Amino acid sequence: MTRRARFSSLAAALLLALLLARGSWAELPRRVRSLRAFAPRELAVRRLGGSGAAFDRRFFSFLENARRRLPPSAAGVVVANAPATDSYVFLASYALAPIPVSFDTAAPPATGWVVAYYNARPPADARILARIPEGFLTEPAP
Repeated sequence: MTRRARFSSLAAALLLALLLARGSWAELPRRVRSLRAFAPRELAVRRLGGSGAAFDRRFFSFLENARRRLPPSAAGVVVANAPATDSYVFLASYALAPIPVSFDTAAPPATGWVVAYYNARPPADARILARIPEGFLTEPAP
């Protein structure tokens, strides 16, 4: 057995021990099925199926679609019409990193920032950059 194979076996055994120590035996088959189903898929799909986005999977989908459609020149993203709770702020910051994220819609966005409207239509004077399934990406009105 090669050194890499031994290391992989040890890592798998350690992961199994941690799962069993933390969870129940009944949960193990479900986790194995989930790993088998999601392991070969794209990273965004694996994250969508994970527990980090479980509180609002549509919001994660919105963020992923927004990330893919952001112009390269975007200095930051203001997320509009989403709760500014810790879960939403953390998920948006994580999904859009390293681009800064703000949920402050009271003040006009800084120059170069894009506004992402979640499940809402943008103002009539906003320039739409992209329509995504869960909302819109816009440049703020001048």
